[in-house]
Amino acid sequence: MLRPLILLTIAGCLGTRDQEPDWLNETNEDGTENEIVIEDSCGGEDTGTVEGFSINGTIQDLVTKEGPPDPTILCAYALDPTPVLSGGEPLVMAASQVCDNGEYSVGGLSNPPSIGMFISIADCESGTPTVMKSATGVDFDDVKDLGDGESHDDHTAYLVSIELGRTVSDSLVDFDGDAVETGFMSGFVLDVNEAAVGGGSLACGGCADFYYMDTDDTDGLFLTDGTRNTETNASAGAIFVAPAAPIFTYEAADGGVHTWEPQLFGSLPGYASFLLFNATN
Repeated sequence: MLRPLILLTIAGCLGTRDQEPDWLNETNEDGTENEIVIEDSCGGEDTGTVEGFSINGTIQDLVTKEGPPDPTILCAYALDPTPVLSGGEPLVMAASQVCDNGEYSVGGLSNPPSIGMFISIADCESGTPTVMKSATGVDFDDVKDLGDGESHDDHTAYLVSIELGRTVSDSLVDFDGDAVETGFMSGFVLDVNEAAVGGGSLACGGCADFYYMDTDDTDGLFLTDGTRNTETNASAGAIFVAPAAPIFTYEAADGGVHTWEPQLFGSLPGYASFLLFNATN
């Protein structure tokens, strides 16, 4: 797959770290060198004209909601998921290194895909991974009208450490496979104020198997007294997980107390992808 030349000089993040993402300076299929420069723009000055828009925000752990323990080893990628619909891999639109304070800013973006985008957080370098590659959705309506120098701000990108990913995989009692390798879809069921909703459940016409996290992990993340949970737990953040979830339309319900719009989403191999259900009433 050919990747375009990506030259990122994002306002607010100048100064380059010693490390580089493992896909820098790859060789393209035609034998030419794919020169990619990613600059760290955390706390620097504006260098002048800014081309394209940016997506900015912070990174939070799926469960603890805390930032990453070592942001300096992580990179943020803006992905176009369009090829995934036909079984392909998401395309890297732009990338940046995560700032030391756990914030990210991915700039140089234009022509967002109408199905939305992903912000992915991953280890910058190859080797032993510390996190699963993540994919947090960005709604098309949030970026479709952004021009040069404009930004979509305060967009939380969620993260799953390798340790948490393995714990999730081990707790999927009826799933025959390694969820870290196959990937899983996770997320939250929230009210209009973005507070966790208890008693919610997901459905997709039987396309996936849903697991609901509780606050007691002594018997696994998704069991209560040895029985699988069947609905979200507000005290546990209303977190759900669906391993190897196909690209499909997903619905959330809680017996009519709240209403959520159906969403087209799914998991990606090797990724923890995050779907947020925000109530409309």
